[in-house]
Amino acid sequence: MVCEKPRVLIVDDEQVVCDLLHDELSGQGYLCATVLTGNDALTKLAMQDFDVVLLDIRLPGISGIEVLRKMQSHHRTTPAIMITAINEVETAVETMQLGASDYIVKPFDLDRVNTSIRTVLDTKTCLHETGAYQTPLCVSSEQEDDEDMDKSFNQMNAIAYGVEAKYDLLTGRPEIVTQATMDIALRLGIPEKAIQRWAAARARLGSEGNRVIKSALDKLNRSPLAQRILGMTESHLYGTNSDESQN
Repeated sequence: MVCEKPRVLIVDDEQVVCDLLHDELSGQGYLCATVLTGNDALTKLAMQDFDVVLLDIRLPGISGIEVLRKMQSHHRTTPAIMITAINEVETAVETMQLGASDYIVKPFDLDRVNTSIRTVLDTKTCLHETGAYQTPLCVSSEQEDDEDMDKSFNQMNAIAYGVEAKYDLLTGRPEIVTQATMDIALRLGIPEKAIQRWAAARARLGSEGNRVIKSALDKLNRSPLAQRILGMTESHLYGTNSDESQN
């Protein structure tokens, strides 16, 4: 049995962005379609099923947020990933509350887009397999709790993206971003349990990242080539200082 390639609808008013995403995602094996307006996006969605929508916010005619609202009414099981130049925390949270699966700020990293799509598609597959798209009367309380937790987790990530955009990435410490995100989430009424779960996951991710970096540096320090380079550098520095002292 041959599995059909996932279908992606790209919605952006810049043709160059549409072309970039179309070429990249087609190369990754997706079947892509592009439109430049929100109205065209809704028309396309009414005519054909898509597995995920990449949706800009600032569009001619109706906005991406309005498209997202209509998707929740008529295409509830179609995930939307917001890709926008608007890096405001409030906008990110609003779209996540309306059901967006992710929020990516331009200029974007294509690897980040690819990762987001894979995550969304994997989650969608999992929801289908566990029956999470059943009617509310058929969904267990545990499934409802899991879905609410996942939604809150996505909202926390959206807040964090917005907070990170406001900090200098070279000087802003991760713990500052984490605390600011938690404070905003509390004010927005996100459950304390979901906030603590997100903070713990972020801490684990940071710890793992630090471990990988330390391991790489340790390997580099043990490398004979690195030692030779370091030795040459020190020799050059000391030799330069000696020459200067003799002059």
